[in-house]
Amino acid sequence: MDPFSYLSVLISIILALGMTRVLAGVGEMLQARSRRRLYWVHAVWVVNLFLYLVVAWWIFYRWRNQQPWTFFLFIFVLISPTILYLASIVLFPPESSLDKFVNYKTHYYSNHRAFFILFALYSPVDFVDTMLKGIPHLVALGSLYFISSILFFAGLVTAAITRNERYHRWYAIFFLAQTTLISFNFFRTLI
Repeated sequence: MDPFSYLSVLISIILALGMTRVLAGVGEMLQARSRRRLYWVHAVWVVNLFLYLVVAWWIFYRWRNQQPWTFFLFIFVLISPTILYLASIVLFPPESSLDKFVNYKTHYYSNHRAFFILFALYSPVDFVDTMLKGIPHLVALGSLYFISSILFFAGLVTAAITRNERYHRWYAIFFLAQTTLISFNFFRTLI
């Protein structure tokens, strides 16, 4: 087994735990729907986070040619999936609340700061991750990468700061559109 295959197991587990939490949260919403008051902005963020987890898994493959792997690099590469996993935990109420009434709008705004601060941390970590893959890789991504990274970071920080419902509605949709466009533009192929 090569080093990338060996190390990718732990990365995959962390990302899979995040995906599992998101899917379990959706399952809880469906299973206990009589005790759940859904909020469409929260539902869009569920989709956003799941999409980001999938993209993170997809782009991790770009590390396959890294030689040599150092412990520091491995710890650094673990940061991104850990951020997404923690965001998946914050996005949903505890699993023990299946028998309780949950208003997802109340939960969303009660936890929006932690969720968006975690999510905002992803952008600078991703930038360093991109730099570690080499300057040619960074340059190949072009200005669209820089612009989208700044927009992601600024939008997420703003979402962490404000409770303005109109902003959160707009930004949930904007983030989904931006993530979808960027994902299909940059990550069409696994290579």
